Amino acid sequence: NETGMLTKIFCLPVSGDYPKDATLFPDNKHLVSLNHLSNTMTFFNVDLKKGLIVMSSFRKADILLPKDADLTKWSVVACDQYTSQPDYWAEVKNTVGDKPSAYNIILPEAYLSDDDSEKIKAINATMKDYLEKDVFNVYENTMIYCERTLKDGKKRLGIVGLIDLEDYSYTKGSKTAIRATEETVIERIPPRVNIRKDASLEIPHIMLLIDDEDKQIIENISQNTDKYTKLYDFKLMQNAGSIKGYKLDNGTVANLQKSLTDLYNKSGDGFLFAMGDGNHSLAS
Repeated sequence: NETGMLTKIFCLPVSGDYPKDATLFPDNKHLVSLNHLSNTMTFFNVDLKKGLIVMSSFRKADILLPKDADLTKWSVVACDQYTSQPDYWAEVKNTVGDKPSAYNIILPEAYLSDDDSEKIKAINATMKDYLEKDVFNVYENTMIYCERTLKDGKKRLGIVGLIDLEDYSYTKGSKTAIRATEETVIERIPPRVNIRKDASLEIPHIMLLIDDEDKQIIENISQNTDKYTKLYDFKLMQNAGSIKGYKLDNGTVANLQKSLTDLYNKSGDGFLFAMGDGNHSLAS
């Protein structure tokens, strides 16, 4: 018999200050939380049958990887590195030669000038050429576990995915889930916007940090790489170590997103990701 008694399916812990609103979308698969104080919106995926609510700030992406390229020549360091060492970039160019490479579709800041329009046109043309020549395999709706080994043997672990820009702000004092950890120099944004304006590909060097003091979220994934499909494993140029990448299965991705949601709820003020590198690129 129906009694009118409500049954709790899931709980969204409240962080930050009131007032807040929350609403479930008509598809019963998505929920949005509105924080009037910070003027932000946070989106969640929900599964009413399983009683799950998962933050959607970090999600699967369509990731492109070269099909047959020499990956050591394809992969280059971020464009904002070695800005005062053009000799480094000259060596990269010499190493790449005429092979397909990310070097050909970025603009190293060591080469920035008052007018980079012709360089940017050439970059955009190369991007289009790579797409037309079917240089890439497309891994749709995917996350990749990445394991970088430095030349001293130390390892850096991470997950490649997609973030929701609605959850990011570089404004000082922001209460968004993704926050800048350094002052954003507004003057540094326009050149990056110009580079991206007509680009058909995005090659970010953006790194986000999480405060997982128990070292469980990414480390648990690192201990189960035998369960995943290895997508790449190669040495990086310029004696920079090596890197491996594994395609995560749906179950692992679901567990990862659930763990990130728990971390978000635990934070107390809705702070999930801190910008580790690439803040100006993300702001662009």
